[in-house]
Amino acid sequence: MPQSVVIIGGSLAGLIHGLQHKRRGNNVTILEQESGERHSHYAGIGFADNAKEFLRKYDLTGLTPAFASQSRRWAYYTRPNVMNTKGSIHLTSWGLLMSILRANFDGLASVACPKPPLPAEGDGNASYLSGKRVTALSHTEENVRVHYVDTTGKEETILADLVIGADGINSTVRRLVNAPVFTQYSGYVAWRGTIEEKLVSKETVEYLSDHVSLQFSKSTYMLCYIIPTDTGNFEHGERLLNWVWYTNVPDESPQMKKIFTDSTDYQHHSTVPRGLVRPEVWEEYRSDILPRISGPFKELLEKTPNLFVTKIRDAVCTTATFHGGRVALVGDAFTTLRPHLGAATEQAAFHSNTLEAVYRGEKTPDEWSQDARRFAQRLIYINRIIAELGTGTIFSLAKSIFFYCLFLIRSKLRRSNS
Repeated sequence: MPQSVVIIGGSLAGLIHGLQHKRRGNNVTILEQESGERHSHYAGIGFADNAKEFLRKYDLTGLTPAFASQSRRWAYYTRPNVMNTKGSIHLTSWGLLMSILRANFDGLASVACPKPPLPAEGDGNASYLSGKRVTALSHTEENVRVHYVDTTGKEETILADLVIGADGINSTVRRLVNAPVFTQYSGYVAWRGTIEEKLVSKETVEYLSDHVSLQFSKSTYMLCYIIPTDTGNFEHGERLLNWVWYTNVPDESPQMKKIFTDSTDYQHHSTVPRGLVRPEVWEEYRSDILPRISGPFKELLEKTPNLFVTKIRDAVCTTATFHGGRVALVGDAFTTLRPHLGAATEQAAFHSNTLEAVYRGEKTPDEWSQDARRFAQRLIYINRIIAELGTGTIFSLAKSIFFYCLFLIRSKLRRSNS
């Protein structure tokens, strides 16, 4: 018998799990709080083995999803070529991956995928409902009732055999199930920008092509990589340069208030959206760093229009399943990873791939929850090492490396005893 699956959150994590259940023959409804289609954040997405495995199993579009990068180039202060190191990662844009997933899930046509694939044999029904804000969950031994309101305030309910919370760092589902969660501000913010490569010099494009480029200076660092457009354009001259710059800002400080007060004098809690960063604030931070970085990164900061800025926060759950496994948290709703590895989509795909064992009855929901926690914990430690390497001190870096090594030792002992 097909199951009824309700997924709360219609971004990448929600679509990953929605497509998985559609292919399994289940009837899936995605409830997305935003009205209309999700708009692109012009964000870069990194994914590795789990995301590639997911697309191999479920993507029928035949589209190329990403660039492959095989190395990292390191710059230090004004020296652009300190060293190169190997490291494979696939890189794409949020909008392109969103289009691929929507085309597979509910047949939504887009510029990137004008002819979505037909449903595969055995697919379940798939519905994507926008403008639906979930307000409550009530459960019995047989199912879960999801309560939500639409944009007019009309209250509705839907019954589900399984509810998946894929609604991000500020997850409503996490709150409704009283999930144990630890949250904290990381100590730094991320300035983010995307610029068409044709708007910068040929020399800068050549420097940034074919690898991830990292720029280190005192207590701060940047990275940049090339991504396709949201419409799936991989052509030279049309591609996008996506960059992130991390700077330390004390919480609740005058600097923090100044950064997160936008050009209309509205103070944001976590993100000042694209186009609303006050020009004088951006100029103050940019002018301070320009003398201390290499030429290609200078050009990015000087020419990128409409950047945005975000507080980097941790949100870590210790449990991913609730109500006997009928409610699960996935992606950022379970653990919000710092963006240094670009692993948010990889985590969502890991959750999808490993939940197969639960659906086949080979693992219990609690066993999967522990797997998800260990996967997230490893990435948390690696992200912290990268953060301390770029924005911290030698002592804080050594401390992060020590705790990561301790985690690896404990994990090895756990496997040997199981």
